[in-house]
Amino acid sequence: MALIPYRDVPETEQLKLDPPFQVNGQLAEEFYCGDHACDCATGHLRIGGVVMSVDLGTMRVDFLDNQGGAAREALRKSVRSFLGNGAIEQMRKHYADVREFGKNLHFRYYDWSGVKPGEMVLWQHVFRAEGIPLFTMTSDEKPSEDGTTQEAKPAPQVTIGLQDAYCIEPKCDCKRVVWTVVVPGAGNTVQKIGVVNYSLPKKEPAVLEASTGVDPNSLFVLVANLLASQPQLVTMYENRYRFMREQVSPLLAGQRQLRSQAKAGGPVASVGRNDACPCGSGKKYKKCHGTN
Repeated sequence: MALIPYRDVPETEQLKLDPPFQVNGQLAEEFYCGDHACDCATGHLRIGGVVMSVDLGTMRVDFLDNQGGAAREALRKSVRSFLGNGAIEQMRKHYADVREFGKNLHFRYYDWSGVKPGEMVLWQHVFRAEGIPLFTMTSDEKPSEDGTTQEAKPAPQVTIGLQDAYCIEPKCDCKRVVWTVVVPGAGNTVQKIGVVNYSLPKKEPAVLEASTGVDPNSLFVLVANLLASQPQLVTMYENRYRFMREQVSPLLAGQRQLRSQAKAGGPVASVGRNDACPCGSGKKYKKCHGTN
């Protein structure tokens, strides 16, 4: 989960941001989960440095650090009263607005620093609202033994999905995509049939793993036929690889640097609140990693 400040959502002709909340005369900053794959229905408020979660269904208010005290209980009571007087409806709308914004930009708020060198990152992890693309191939009609075309019959079809993953290691430029190959299963599920590595420069697939009962050669032919029948797919995955290198890799590099500096107890403190955040998000430090 990555929390996105409500104030980061851009205004449009259709969307006008509400003024900041004030609780007991104090500014209440709002943060919401922008992960479209999550449905936590939770908002977060930060008032006077105190962060609390708000259940947008039940209006339950909890302190994230689990600390108590008379002053905090008074603050909790004020927030509950504030929510009961109509603010909860605004927060529910803000939650929906942030989720819509997060469809395309959630990845900029995610902490990638835990990704290990060589670990592959799913495209779906970056764009959480997207599913695994499925592709259907139709085999060609074959002539009969006497050279005439057989009686028209529905051409056999096969549907496979390619769940693509990429290396985002800043110092690596392997120019490859790794596909987990799936086929439709029962209901809305998919079944894995293997893993294929694809070299973008060589335009060559190579089977890394075949599931039990799946012939590696058949898996290779299946993927090769798909790429031959839909050549635009290679361009799509080349563009996705380029996006991961240009957008996500710099985030990983910047976040690792922040972690390293924080452990050393040094240079992070020298970043001005109005300076660009070292993580590479393009946001001011005070509105990115400086919000903690």
